[in-house]
Formats: sequence, structure tokens, C-alpha cells
Amino acid sequence: MRFALPAPPVVTGFYRMAIALVLMAGFMALRRTPPSSFRPGAGAALASGLCFGTDLALWQTAVVKTSVASATLLLNTTPVFLGLWTVLVLRKRLVPRFIVGAATAMFGAAVLLGISWSDSIDWEGAWLALAAALFYTGYLLLMSAARSNAEVLPAFFLATAGATLALGSIAVVRGDPLTGFPATSWAAMVAAALVSQIGGVFGIVWALRYIPATLASVVLLVQPVGTALLGWLILGEALHPVQSLGGVAVLVGILLAARGPVETPR
Repeated sequence: MRFALPAPPVVTGFYRMAIALVLMAGFMALRRTPPSSFRPGAGAALASGLCFGTDLALWQTAVVKTSVASATLLLNTTPVFLGLWTVLVLRKRLVPRFIVGAATAMFGAAVLLGISWSDSIDWEGAWLALAAALFYTGYLLLMSAARSNAEVLPAFFLATAGATLALGSIAVVRGDPLTGFPATSWAAMVAAALVSQIGGVFGIVWALRYIPATLASVVLLVQPVGTALLGWLILGEALHPVQSLGGVAVLVGILLAARGPVETPR
């Protein structure tokens, strides 16, 4: 997103999805993927993509309304919402080890992102980031449901199509320009499609066949760690020792949460 400027962030997200969608369509055509493979879980996969696209648009708007650290931390409250879903809706009990691990990882993320009690939060941006977390929760739950029946390639393709539709619609409503960007912006969008979407999100879709969404949400707290490391290596954004300890706490919390069962029946 940073390298794609002056392209608006929502437009960058739209082209990330659209480019990945075209590449995946070509790949699946070469593999002669049968149309029947798209039927299982199609509705849930498309709906998950709509949630994911809306999540990206909300978070990218929240970033300009409040601090990046605050917006990112609030987005990563997804484990809380998924935990509440598991307990209140699915009527299951989260094991204490998982709760401690998730709390440790979230605390580490707060330290890593530099959040302090004096950190100024614009409440409009905060609510947008929390709304993004709710849509991300919906994405994980719906994709987990889709993957219980669907193969990874069709599910990923349909979700990417849903996200493309959501982001494209939001960009048009916002009046964002869709053309006229320099070559560096287009290169960043292609890289986002290849690395973030086909590389990263495809891995999430694959994994949701084998682990519950609740655990996936905690494991995905590794994203701020990766972002901080890449910011240091590529953008020269230095990490303070305390922030580094926060990153270690995130990894320790993830390992603790991932050891053994996550939930048990009541």
C-alpha cells in the first residue's frame, strides 16, 4: 500500500484482488478445473470474500482516521470476537491454555505496535477498525464453513471474486480514480496480488480446512510481527528493544495457543 501511493488504498486493494483473480482464472483454465468443483461451499466462499473486501476498505480508512498502531491493534481483536462466537453461539468452552496464549499474543502485539495508555485514538477511526475486525471475523468463519466442503482453489477463487466486487464497489462510491497512476504504483499492485493475495491469503484458505477459525485468528497475530520486520528491512523503520520483546511475546503466545485442542464441548 505504501509503495502503491499515490493510488488510493482502496483502489490498491481492488487491483490486488482483480489481478490475482485474473491470474487464478488462467491457472485454473490451464488445469481444466471442472465447473462442478465450484459448487460446494460457493455461497459461503463468495460471502467470505465480500467480508474480506469490506474489512480491507474499513481498515484502510481507519488508518487515516487514527494512528496506524491503534488501527492495526483494533483490527487484531478478531480472536476476541471469535472467542465470543465459540462460547455464546457454538456453546463450546475454550481451554485455559488457549485463552492465556491468545491474551499473551494480543498483549505482545500491543507492545510491538507501540500502543501506550497515552496513545491518542480518534474514535471515528477506532470504530472503523473495530468494524473491520468484525468483518474479518465473518471472513474467517465463512471461509472455514466453505472449506468444510470446498477444495482450496475454487474456494480461494470465489472469495477473491467477492473481495474484488466489494472493493471495486466501494472505490466507485468513494469516487476514487481507477487509472492515471505511475508505473511504481502498478508494480506494487502486482506484487500485492502475487505476495499478499496468492501467497498469503491462499495459505489462510488452505489452512482453514485443518484448524478452527479461532486458532487461525491467533496465529494470524504474527502479521504485525512480519510487518514490523519488513518495515525495518525495507522501509528503514527501526524497532526499539521493547517492541522486539513484544514481537517475542506474540510468538510465545501463538505457540502456547496452538499446543493441543482449542475448545471442548460444554
